[in-house]
Order: sequence, then structure tokens, then C-alpha cells
Amino acid sequence: MRCRFHFAALCFVLLCIGARPVAAGPIRDRIYPAPTAPLSLSGLPAGATLIEVRTADGLVLKGIARPARPGRPTLLVFHGNGSSAADAMTWLHAVAEQGWGIVAAEYRGYSANPGTPSETGLAADADAFHAFARAQGGPLWVVGHSLGGGVALALSRRQRLDAVITVGTFTRLRAMAPKLARSFVPDAYDNKAAIAVLDEPYFLVHGTHDATVPVAQGEALHGAAGAAKARGASFVVIGADHKPAGAQMLAILSAATRILADGQYGADLVPTEIKLVPFGQKQPVNP
Repeated sequence: MRCRFHFAALCFVLLCIGARPVAAGPIRDRIYPAPTAPLSLSGLPAGATLIEVRTADGLVLKGIARPARPGRPTLLVFHGNGSSAADAMTWLHAVAEQGWGIVAAEYRGYSANPGTPSETGLAADADAFHAFARAQGGPLWVVGHSLGGGVALALSRRQRLDAVITVGTFTRLRAMAPKLARSFVPDAYDNKAAIAVLDEPYFLVHGTHDATVPVAQGEALHGAAGAAKARGASFVVIGADHKPAGAQMLAILSAATRILADGQYGADLVPTEIKLVPFGQKQPVNP
């Protein structure tokens, strides 16, 4: 399911209420348009199972996992604001088929999980799923799509990770709202600030035709990573919308694996429609 930011509706609400006090609930409903159907394994890759984690504030949350083959990393995946753990598992089917492990986190208030989503709440959820994923053993890479990129980058400030990948992610949540609405957005997700102190390898993925989070947002994060001298690169997917195809994600993950192994940013690492731009540079190594 495509991640959707409902800020047009949010602005309409703000215009209607005028100077009256603003309730966080209706605004958060538009930030977190959570699916209500319980998670199901129907149609998911063989080997996927429902899992449960317990958060520090006592919630028991369901998610989905599929174990890695020996020697392969596990991906801890945080989905976008209008998506689900099942969608994440479906999206990364090609990756799972190549032996990567997947732990698809599901948030509080999503897919019949208890609780109400918020930035603080999703941070607690991320910590709980991180503990589960880390217990699987082997390298742990964290993938965040859209809003999930903010969850992933925030996690990197609290936990030591082996790599962080964001896909279609913004600089700050308020940057996605019209100026009129920004002061009313209750959650920050300040990804530029998180990148400034990032000490894990980082890979940024953004489609040039992303109609949800403009590619300029990805370019700004690329600049922040370069300024922070982050180890890693951007993968700019020509013609892709908000969520590049699973096969493209597999190619990107394979390239990132080679970069981490030998430190080389070769032009042969990715297909021609994916441009590899190391942090600190503006031009791709494969023009």
C-alpha cells in the first residue's frame, strides 16, 4: 500500500477551527491513517510467521518475521504511515527469496494492535522490535520507508545498528505540511538532525518521480549526510515513485553489501536506472 500524508485534509481542518484550541487527536488521525484489519499471512512468502513483542510501556504488538539464511543479514523494516507490516513483507518478497531475513514491525494502533500511534509511541515500538530482531543473531540492517525512515533514524540514536537504509524519507515531518499547518503538527521526526549524529553506515533511496515525498527532500538528506561525513551513499532510482520495486531494492541491498565489504563505489554495482551517489559528492559514479 502506498504511504499517504493527508496534510491537505489537515489544512482544511485547521482552517475550519480557526482560533479555537486544536486537538492533537484529529491531526494525528491524518498523520497515522492506520489500517484496522488484523495482520494475516495470506499471500506472504513461505516461512513468514506472526510474532509478538512487548513494549516498555506494556503493549503486546504483533508483527511478521521470516528468518534469514545462514550468513545473510536480517532487515528490521519500519513501514510508511498508511501501510502495514504485511505490505512491507510483500514489498520485499524478492529480498526474502534471496535469503535475507525480514522482521516487519507493526506499530501500536495499526492492524488491530493496541495503543495510539505517536512519535514517542512508535519509538517504544521500534525498541521492542529491535530487541526481537537482534536476538535472531547475525548482522541487523534497519530499513525505514517514508515515515518509517524517521522511526529508523530515531532508533539509530538509541541503539547500535549495522546499517540504516531510508526509502522515500523527508527531512522533517513538518516540512511535509503546508506552512499554515506546520506549527500544529504534534510530532517532529527530525531526520536531518538524526543524520547529523549518525555513526552507522547509511544508505538513502529515493525515486525521481516520488509524488508523495519530493525528491528534493532526499537531496536535502543527501547533503546532510555529506556534511556529517556519513559512510554510505544515495541510490537515486530513475522513474520510481514513492516505493521502488522489490527487485530494485534487492539490487540496492546487494550493492550496499559490496560497499560495506570493500569500500568501493563502483559503476557496475547497480542497474543503469539506479544512480549511485556517494555522500559528499553530487554526481553519480554511473552517469
